Amino acid sequence: MLRSGYPARDPLPLLRLAALGEVPHAISTRHGGVSQGPFATLNMGLRTGDREERVLANRRVFEESLGLAPHQVVAGRFSHGNEVSVFHRPANGKAARPPSRLRPQLWQSEARFCSDGVVGDVPGLYFFLTFADCVPIAFRDRRRGVIGAAHAGWRGTAKGVARAVVRTAGEEFGTDPADLLVGIGPSIGPCCYSVESEVLEAFSAHGFDPVVLQRNGLTYLDLWTTNERQLRQAGVPAESIENNRICTSCNRDTYYSHRAEQGRTGRFALCIGLSKRGG
Repeated sequence: MLRSGYPARDPLPLLRLAALGEVPHAISTRHGGVSQGPFATLNMGLRTGDREERVLANRRVFEESLGLAPHQVVAGRFSHGNEVSVFHRPANGKAARPPSRLRPQLWQSEARFCSDGVVGDVPGLYFFLTFADCVPIAFRDRRRGVIGAAHAGWRGTAKGVARAVVRTAGEEFGTDPADLLVGIGPSIGPCCYSVESEVLEAFSAHGFDPVVLQRNGLTYLDLWTTNERQLRQAGVPAESIENNRICTSCNRDTYYSHRAEQGRTGRFALCIGLSKRGG
């Protein structure tokens, strides 16, 4: 069974996904930063109401814990859709051309891609995505040196963003889904995530069948199993998917939860990339 852990060598309490092996990556917690109040302490979200200088300081601490410089990181700005940005390895040693969805200017001091999914094979480039109940999903092609990530809230899951990442990796890099290793990180669980009929209708509109539980007259959405099911339908072997099943709402002493904290909270982050050796 795949297991995650918090290695003692990390200066911050970081979650690492066993499925990804030696690919450089980490998921932050809410501990080890400088933010205060509802954002305490390691808030990674710039558009949360927290002071920008504190968030940027937190991001630098997190990046430094991974041995990264700011210019190596591109951060996601999300629309809760299923679009996927693509970063190709530069040819002949030339500088990489920015993908179509990468904004050419810096936003809040950082380069950004504008989509809920991302894939790439560029050594030394790292993807940075933030969460506070939505599902972090990290991808590794064990044969081709390709990595990816997805931000899968209910809207993105209803549109199949995880499957879109798998499909895009195949189209752009020749990835075989059978070669993918996937880690599903902390997010709100079916123990806490009650939803209204409009959520279920959105899944139906996009041809997906969500996994739900009925309890005390309420409907609870299981984003973990729904995304895992979509990944399997896309061809990823069940044994290659690590599903942590850590509920952010139940564990808001460790992770931020938008719902449990009524929207007044921070964000934790997933960062994944390829070393300059390519993996």
